[in-house]
Amino acid sequence: MTPNQPLKLRPSRLQNWFCLSLLLSILCVATPICAEKTRSLSDSLHAATNRHLRSGRSTEALATLRRYMASVDVDARDHVWVGKTFTKLGDLKKALAAYKRAVKGGKGAEGYNGIGLVYLASGKNPRRAEVNFKKALKRDRTFADAQYNIGRLYLKHRPRKAREVFEKVLELDSSHLDTHYQLGLLFEAEGRPLPAAESYKKQLLLDPAHGQAALRLAKVYALQDDRRASASLLIELAKSGEVPDAYRELALLRMENREFESAQKLFDRYIDTLPDSEQLKWRDIGLVATRQERDDFERASVDALELMGRYWRTKDPAPLTKANERLLEHYRRVSYARVQYPRGEDSWDKRGEIYIRFGAPDHISSWENINNERERHVQDARVAFANRSKVGLRISPGQPMFPVPATAKWEYWIYADLEGGIEITFVKEFNQQEYEFARLPLGISPSLGVEIAKLQSGVLVEAISARKPTLYSPDFADLPIDFYYYPAGFRGTEKRTRLEIYYGLPAAEISRLSVDKVTDLILLDRGVVLYDSKWNEVYRVSDQLAFSAPSDKQVEEGAFIPGILPVDLAPGTYKMALQVRDVVSKKSQVYQQLIELEDYSNGDVLRISDIELAFSISDARSEGDFTKNGLNVIPMSSRSFKNDQSAFVYFEIYNLTPDAFEQTRYQVEYTLRSHRKRSAPGRILHGLGRAIRIAEKDQEIVISYEQVGEKPEEVAYVELDLSATKTGGQLVRVAVTDLVSGKTASKEITFKIVP
Repeated sequence: MTPNQPLKLRPSRLQNWFCLSLLLSILCVATPICAEKTRSLSDSLHAATNRHLRSGRSTEALATLRRYMASVDVDARDHVWVGKTFTKLGDLKKALAAYKRAVKGGKGAEGYNGIGLVYLASGKNPRRAEVNFKKALKRDRTFADAQYNIGRLYLKHRPRKAREVFEKVLELDSSHLDTHYQLGLLFEAEGRPLPAAESYKKQLLLDPAHGQAALRLAKVYALQDDRRASASLLIELAKSGEVPDAYRELALLRMENREFESAQKLFDRYIDTLPDSEQLKWRDIGLVATRQERDDFERASVDALELMGRYWRTKDPAPLTKANERLLEHYRRVSYARVQYPRGEDSWDKRGEIYIRFGAPDHISSWENINNERERHVQDARVAFANRSKVGLRISPGQPMFPVPATAKWEYWIYADLEGGIEITFVKEFNQQEYEFARLPLGISPSLGVEIAKLQSGVLVEAISARKPTLYSPDFADLPIDFYYYPAGFRGTEKRTRLEIYYGLPAAEISRLSVDKVTDLILLDRGVVLYDSKWNEVYRVSDQLAFSAPSDKQVEEGAFIPGILPVDLAPGTYKMALQVRDVVSKKSQVYQQLIELEDYSNGDVLRISDIELAFSISDARSEGDFTKNGLNVIPMSSRSFKNDQSAFVYFEIYNLTPDAFEQTRYQVEYTLRSHRKRSAPGRILHGLGRAIRIAEKDQEIVISYEQVGEKPEEVAYVELDLSATKTGGQLVRVAVTDLVSGKTASKEITFKIVP
């Protein structure tokens, strides 16, 4: 050994024993500590993964799951949980692998059940799903989860078998998951609301937070007309905010109760919870707008939802309320179509499309519920529809007139008031999932095919929709009040047109409010809204009017309460909604109309205003609602007169040309024509100016007046004598000729003579 070499000593047996003892003692102390830390970490990751899943954070859940699998020696029980987690994350391949490892590790029942769930989730092989659920039951006949999953598998195609399976689940475990809820759904599908309600109640006793069970129970209550119980459940669900469908169902309930403003808020709240794409489906105008409206929609640069909002506002029939009753009816139809006629991503099949367009049909018959037509107006509609065809359609009660394949499931609807009566036929053949319009049958001659093609439901609907895309009439006024109205346009200020809306309410239909022993009043709510061609609201008024009640004699004589609403607008096309409501009786009526306002601002073109038919015209002693140009003009909004009344015709003339002496000279020609043969028209009692020509025929009289003025704008009116005129329609045509410039202009209006 050299001096520089290290000294090496051979260890003794004692030294070896000492080192081994020391190492073992260290391991004995360290292993429990490490294992405890490992379990703590895995439990933490397990809990974190579940939290991420509940919050919808899929990416975080997947990352945490991978850390969990790397941190612990996963056993069979863990593989079951891993499989469930991967299934929730949508990674079915890894879920399947995890469940297979669970089976190998000794968790056969849970593993096979999980494998079945994977196949069930994929939707591609339900048979293999059923096989694996049954394998799980072979491993453990008391395994209620597998039995429950077999029931889920049978729900769509074998509902009766599904009910038997769910009842077995409850025999194994009376408090299992949501089995009572599933049974409730099946009882509902069988048309058995009472056992359905009991099942939902049992589910809620086991799980008070089961929102869907509470929702379905509320719907069952509503179908049984127990609206109070239904509303109570829905209100609690809506307060929780965990079941957005509760807003929708409560809105439908509010609609039935005519609580439209509340229904509007609830529907808006429900739709706001939906993704943007779903919101568009609820507010879409594609099935209800005219072709012109759809073209305007496509050309507009405004955001789609904003433009839809504008469109629906123009359809609001009742300006006195904050709710849009037409939009609410659309929501109701969409809701019904989605539930009753579902079709995957398209939301509804052809039946749903027709329901949204035209509402509930007057009659439905189907292959599984043959329903003969018993109501006379429905029978007449079918006959009218058959008579319009050239192929001699055979009418068999409860059977479709349009030929359908013998093996097809069919359903036909009748709309008695649409186009004189139509029948729409839907079919679902063996390879179809949803109902479609019935197609042309095979093997018919070309000539016959041409005629039958015209009756094909798809062709019919397309043709009808081009003329009338939707059916809707306000039905929320249970006690309608009749009133008369018509619009007229005059020159306004600052190049605008003055729109005057005349309305009148029959005194006999208005209720009186007793103020004291000698005073009765009539109170009316009035609402008017106008929209321009771009669906922007340009005018709205909502107020209350008070009138002195007419005498009993005036009521007997058919008196009416006259009214006028003036507004200055830019010339153009407007959509108007007008509503009047009797405050005392709550009677109400609404009207909607397109109004075209002429441009009277061009000073170079001779023009005349629209014609106003008046009950009386007299010199105005003071300003009032009916005062204009120094005259008190009381409009006859009904445009109907009796023989013992005089009819007044009022209009204005614009842009007359002055002569060299700054005077205007013009001629007004009145033509009165009776619509009834050999009926004398009314005669003119008084007119402005000098009568220069009178020409009479059996059904027509023409009178011309010549007049001199000093202004380019003039007022003209005449009083008509109707005493010799028979009942029926009358026409008044006014033609003005500027004798200085030679220019002419004319307008006309119709009215009636009534008994």
